[in-house]
Amino acid sequence: MKRTRVPRPLLLLCAAAGLFTGAALVGTILAAIALPLSLAFTGLLVVAALTVVVLRTEPDQRRLIVSITARGVLIALVATALYDVSRLLLMQLDPSPFDAFVAWPIFGHLLLGLDAPEDLARIAGLGFHVANGVTFGLAYCFLFGARARRSLRGALGTGVVWGLFLEAFQLTIFPGWLNVTTYQEFATITFLGHVVYGASLGLLARRALPAGMDDEDADADIEEEEA
Repeated sequence: MKRTRVPRPLLLLCAAAGLFTGAALVGTILAAIALPLSLAFTGLLVVAALTVVVLRTEPDQRRLIVSITARGVLIALVATALYDVSRLLLMQLDPSPFDAFVAWPIFGHLLLGLDAPEDLARIAGLGFHVANGVTFGLAYCFLFGARARRSLRGALGTGVVWGLFLEAFQLTIFPGWLNVTTYQEFATITFLGHVVYGASLGLLARRALPAGMDDEDADADIEEEEA
């Protein structure tokens, strides 16, 4: 029985497109580019990537990519919620004044301007934070979803590694940018939070992503059906 398969290079392209919010933030932090402008630029790159995907795929492959994306968004939303809940719980256990959500209003002011009301900036910053969680989660699904589907070890392993990759990125940039004075608390809470985020991504991807994410994944499903 023939299964629909998405070529690995196209999965990698979709994963790269999924990193556009993070790339925009890096441009803002390191190059002082206004965040809306940075998002507009990386958004254009996403449009270019999607154009390539549309031109290089058949209708059934495009439907599969849409399915991966839709399920990936839900997976990433749940993982992001668990990430934030874990950080909130860890803050309750930590007597220091460290605020794990200090970046939210900063994100909001970068989007809306320094004169924006604080409450509105916090809401906008929350939206940007969730967008980051979703896009990073989508990138994981396209990069490692096939491996996550094949085994529990693969799901947990790739998920935790992805979470630690994001943690390393954050520890490299955020402490200096946010003027973090409680570095140990910051590192501990974000480390454990990213482990929860990554493990959640892996476990949910294992259960929810569709078959056919690459040739090996599709072949494994065919063998299971034939058996």
